[in-house]
Amino acid sequence: MNKKKTSTFYLTVILNILTIIPILGQEIRESNIIESHKISSENQDYLIKITFPPNYDNKRSYNVLYYLDAWFISDIVTGSYNVLNRSEYVEDIVLIGISIEGNEFDFNKQRVMDFTPTKYKLSKKFKALISKGIKPILKSGSGENAVLKNSETTGGADNFIEFLSGKLFPFIEKEYSNLNKRKGLLGHSLGSLFGTYLIQKKPNLIDDYILISGPLFWNENEVLKEGLFDEFKKSSEFHQLFLSYGKLEIKRTTESNEKLNTIIESLNKNNFNYSLKAYEEANHNSILSRAIYDGLLFTYKK
Repeated sequence: MNKKKTSTFYLTVILNILTIIPILGQEIRESNIIESHKISSENQDYLIKITFPPNYDNKRSYNVLYYLDAWFISDIVTGSYNVLNRSEYVEDIVLIGISIEGNEFDFNKQRVMDFTPTKYKLSKKFKALISKGIKPILKSGSGENAVLKNSETTGGADNFIEFLSGKLFPFIEKEYSNLNKRKGLLGHSLGSLFGTYLIQKKPNLIDDYILISGPLFWNENEVLKEGLFDEFKKSSEFHQLFLSYGKLEIKRTTESNEKLNTIIESLNKNNFNYSLKAYEEANHNSILSRAIYDGLLFTYKK
């Protein structure tokens, strides 16, 4: 064998070895398994998307993260988790997305009803405009798919809590008895408003919260009263909360989230892991990829 051929041969062998070594040093992980179910409440059919971690073992117990608005953010949630999990930054958990069948209008209609604590009331500002003959259009969503906010389209959060506690959670616990550790909830925008309300109403229904960009000014800041958090403060259970917003969001969102932060910090709650993160150069939607990634890492870091 001449020198040129010998050099080529050894270079090929070395490259092959370098390629194999990283593979031998890593655990071979199977792809995620996804299962879907349809579960109905009195007024709404929900699609439930369950994403299991690679190498899922039904003999092991797992923490579960329920995430709202799966119709919109499912890819971001599962993608962010997969990057973190395959990098071995976070533990194995099961993701359960709550979605619906239908189009964008149906999606907006469902979330405006399910995630709002009370029926929408005109603010003093809008009442003043109406008294001057100006009729503001109050909608959630954008364009032709937006939904009017009024007393008929809002205020269904208590019914949604009943759906979670009375139907969805028991179904999951029955069908997947190993998903029996901690429950988490991820909510963005109105989903974050709902999460804040849930902390007040049923503080031990959920253990871990990732709440992003909530319009906590809903109905003249009605959820931003310190006394509403008394049961949460008294709870001896271990809770985690990752709260976030973007600094380019509307003033009412940034101010109301800072107000919630002040309330949370004043509770001096025991057995509590809490973080607030305000993102530079992030608006109501662009915050999603960063806040979801950081929230998952904060909550499930190994």
